[in-house]
Amino acid sequence: MLGLHGRAAVHLDRRLVGWGLFFILLGAVPLLVRAGLIDSAVAGRWLLLWPLLLVGWGLGLVLRRTSIDWVGGAVTAVTLGLMGGGLIATGFGSIPAFSSCGDQGSGTPFVTQTGRFEVKGRMDVQFDCGTLNVSTADGSEWQVSGSDSDARAPEVEGGADAVTLRTASTPGNVFRFGGRKVSWNVTVPRAPQLDLGLTLNAGQGAVDLAGAHLGSVDVTVNAGSLNLALDDAASLSSIDATLNAGSATIALPQLDGTADFSLNAGSLTTCIPVGPLRVHWSGALAANDFDASGLVKVDDSTWTSTGFDANRPHLELTVSANAGQFDLELGGTCGA
Repeated sequence: MLGLHGRAAVHLDRRLVGWGLFFILLGAVPLLVRAGLIDSAVAGRWLLLWPLLLVGWGLGLVLRRTSIDWVGGAVTAVTLGLMGGGLIATGFGSIPAFSSCGDQGSGTPFVTQTGRFEVKGRMDVQFDCGTLNVSTADGSEWQVSGSDSDARAPEVEGGADAVTLRTASTPGNVFRFGGRKVSWNVTVPRAPQLDLGLTLNAGQGAVDLAGAHLGSVDVTVNAGSLNLALDDAASLSSIDATLNAGSATIALPQLDGTADFSLNAGSLTTCIPVGPLRVHWSGALAANDFDASGLVKVDDSTWTSTGFDANRPHLELTVSANAGQFDLELGGTCGA
């Protein structure tokens, strides 16, 4: 139907207004924080907005069956969008159960744990709520030292070929959070060939694997932050990393292999030396900087380095992002 001025009439489907507002804010808040237009400290207070959800629900009940019954849903959608956007931009740092993680405080040193690998092996580190530092040393011996509020050493499982280091559980505390001051210093041996698994939950991690002979590296960050330096590793076959409401910086060496990254409400910066590279991308409410990185765009989901030849050694990088931000730095190092 044409309006009085010959233009098509526009009808707004109020049932979809809330979803539209939610997704707009969910994506806009992280972008505005990244651009410096919103202070991250302000966005980090997203949890304080929860009373507005009650307001929205209340308006929905009061205005039910009126011509403005959509107002309550709109308030709820805006609130959820702001909270979700703040979560994506800053993580869980505003939640008390998580905000105490990384505070080393005055923990009591625990008994140092040690072990030894032979020619090859696997090490899994599962760390909850605190500060984790991982470095390398010559030889075949691994070690973990540090402190805990209750002087509890990590739980150690395994033997000569594989070992798992796990944060000691707290009786009655299923989630292992809530103010414990945990700090680990893990030493990884350079001599053996190792596969490494790392899970960081609500903590801060600094991992430098210079000189290590690595096969596969598997990393999961849940509501935490990680700085992973693999650029000086003696060898590396592949890396898989998953970020859930977390942030990370990963520096890679010149790699003839695969790197698979999954971001769920997270942000990741990856530093890669200039070299043959192909990137496969999929994302929803997500952003990347591939066009600005000097890569050649093949199609909507594929980028390559200039002069790329799939028949020659190269890095295959796959990134899947849901409400996340991925940044690629070619050349140099993440610490530069």
